[in-house]
Amino acid sequence: MKLKSMVAAFLLACSIIPVSWSSEETLVFAIDVIRHGDRTPEKGLSTVHHQWAEGLGQLTPVGMQQEYQLGKSKRSLYVDQYHLLPANYTAGTVFVRSTGLDRTLMSAESFMMGLYPPGTGPHLKAGSALPDGYQPVPIRTVPGEEEKLLYPDGPLYHYDHLMEQYVYPAKDWQAKTRTVRPNFTAWSQATGVKITNIRQLFDIGDALYIGRLYHVPPPSGLSEKDVDQIIETGQWAFVRGFQDKHIGKITGRLLLKTITGYFEAAIHNTTTLKYVLFSAHDSTLLSQMSALGVPLNQRPHYASNLNFSLFKQGASEYRIRINFNGEPVFVPKCGGASCTLGQFMSLVK
Repeated sequence: MKLKSMVAAFLLACSIIPVSWSSEETLVFAIDVIRHGDRTPEKGLSTVHHQWAEGLGQLTPVGMQQEYQLGKSKRSLYVDQYHLLPANYTAGTVFVRSTGLDRTLMSAESFMMGLYPPGTGPHLKAGSALPDGYQPVPIRTVPGEEEKLLYPDGPLYHYDHLMEQYVYPAKDWQAKTRTVRPNFTAWSQATGVKITNIRQLFDIGDALYIGRLYHVPPPSGLSEKDVDQIIETGQWAFVRGFQDKHIGKITGRLLLKTITGYFEAAIHNTTTLKYVLFSAHDSTLLSQMSALGVPLNQRPHYASNLNFSLFKQGASEYRIRINFNGEPVFVPKCGGASCTLGQFMSLVK
């Protein structure tokens, strides 16, 4: 997909907000787990002589705009439609947590500028606030080596070992490997990366995919068919890891448990919070969807959004609705696209 088309499609998606609710129910808490926006490749190829102005693995201006538009759509939802959040930022109502990488921290900042744009801060009349009424919002994070909540394929989960245990022996993994293995030598020479496992094709394919978006020529030794096959195989291998139910449960349970804790606090009125944003990665979303029992077949696009919303119905009934990029998620253990708190808690047991 061309870059302009990708941005246009994203902006259209942001403008579509589900309205399947009645006046007899109230949104009492919401949580969004987002992937960062458009970025440069995480790893360059030695045979591709291109300098990325932002540096490797960095959020681009396109990515900033994607997250800003997503934040704007959430303002329409949480402030204008459901009246969950106040129109002006109020401390104690919002909590933002990001992984410690530049692109996720900057995505969170861009998102929050959409949710609370300049002019919505509480200090406008004091004369000592920032220019144009810009409202900074605290963003929490932890060092990368301590990140377990939002980094499911990181070292704290021993993800390499999980792949060796549950995925590499699988028949489909072995079959896919046999299909592309004859190309390893030629692809290694063309990319400058010694390829021994199809999982390595993810980083290579990611660099080639982003290069296409930004019209960066691929290595001279690769045909367009080669590039297509590397991108497809790399993304398949990446997604396949999280389709395994064991890996989904192991890597996704902690975040689901954390989300459950926020909902319990909201139901029992032990928190002033109304909204939580987690700024993370495609692997985070893949892990969560797998843990919910609905593993994805494709890699989540930039600025993808997994939403958990707690609704109060009547005097004392609560339901949790789950949406992925604006579409309801049918959770097998809940029997539909909404869960009782008890059903949701069973997902983390």
